[in-house]
Amino acid sequence: MKYRILILTITILSTTGIKAQQINIAGSLNSFSFDMYKQLKSDNENLFFSPFSIDIALLMTREGAKSDTKSGFDKVLHVDSNVNSKLVRDFILNIKSFKDSSNRLNVSNAIWINRYYKIKTDFQYRIQTNYFAEAFRIDFLDQNKAANKINRWAALKTNNLIKNIISLDQFTIDLKLILTNVIYFIDKWDKPFERYLTKEDVFYGVNSETTKTDFMHETGLMNYFENGDFQFIAKYYKGNDKSFCVILPKTRYGISAIESVMDKSLFDSIFNHVASIEVDLSIPKFKMEKSYSLNKSLSNLGLKKAFTTADFTGISTTSRLQISKVTHKTFIEVSEEKTEAAAVTTVSYSDGLMPVDDQKPKPKEFKANHPFIFMIIDSKTKGIIFMGRYVNAQ
Repeated sequence: MKYRILILTITILSTTGIKAQQINIAGSLNSFSFDMYKQLKSDNENLFFSPFSIDIALLMTREGAKSDTKSGFDKVLHVDSNVNSKLVRDFILNIKSFKDSSNRLNVSNAIWINRYYKIKTDFQYRIQTNYFAEAFRIDFLDQNKAANKINRWAALKTNNLIKNIISLDQFTIDLKLILTNVIYFIDKWDKPFERYLTKEDVFYGVNSETTKTDFMHETGLMNYFENGDFQFIAKYYKGNDKSFCVILPKTRYGISAIESVMDKSLFDSIFNHVASIEVDLSIPKFKMEKSYSLNKSLSNLGLKKAFTTADFTGISTTSRLQISKVTHKTFIEVSEEKTEAAAVTTVSYSDGLMPVDDQKPKPKEFKANHPFIFMIIDSKTKGIIFMGRYVNAQ
């Protein structure tokens, strides 16, 4: 008989002292980020997802994978086979906000075990110790009680932004385990946009349509880079440990050309050449909600065995486990004062460039009135927490 585990990841967003291993894990995360971006993007639609959320969920799952199944996770996540949960723990500690930080980026995990199902003690220990997961035993056959408890936990961890993360029909007879990851982020800009400067203007959508929408404006120092194809800015949140980054093609409908060459190498090159200069920034004020099924994308990237002939004997040897479904839901709102965003990832298991001339006195104009790529990154590690494309004003 085939059994299922549900791994649910929720992510919300409203260097000195960094070990080389942490930089490597951030690099792995970013490689995975660009892979997922290319899998998820649709030419005519906006995109928003949390690679960090998906990455943590899959890393937790990898803890119980063996043989070729584990190799598949290593390939998809771009990690060495010797990357262990202690390194992941250190990375999570490094990327989350400190208690005295002006922003909030909290990471919470939980493992929900069917009351009558036995999992390996060492697997549970690693998840609890190194992923800081709470552990709960509940009766999955009592669907209402189980769903309510998990949904209440998620609502509490996400400041009530995500309330119904799991539905009754997900509690099938073969569901044995649920892993949840919650990342909550909300932060004010280091320099807010002035509300009186927000004006309605035209956004040129990806299909050549024009839409009137509110644009926020600011002139100030920002990390900036440009080459012959695009402009790049990074605008800091308070504390400067997180930033909002935008890649804006120089041609109105040039986003596809940028996306075709966008990868970790280009990302690293940008940050190696940024300079702090005066920028005249204009960007839409926006809100976005998205939902994705990730089965096909992850299979395409090399995780096919985990969905078919999986070896999760590191979790349990009392039944045969395999992934049956991976879903991802997201939310982001960017306003004059702050950014708030959310992402939910559900994984079910079935048994069975050129430098800038910073001497110019005139501010660089950066007018994001046509399709662009955006990211929220950790400034210390350069790890990508959220990523998306804005191609149609809403």
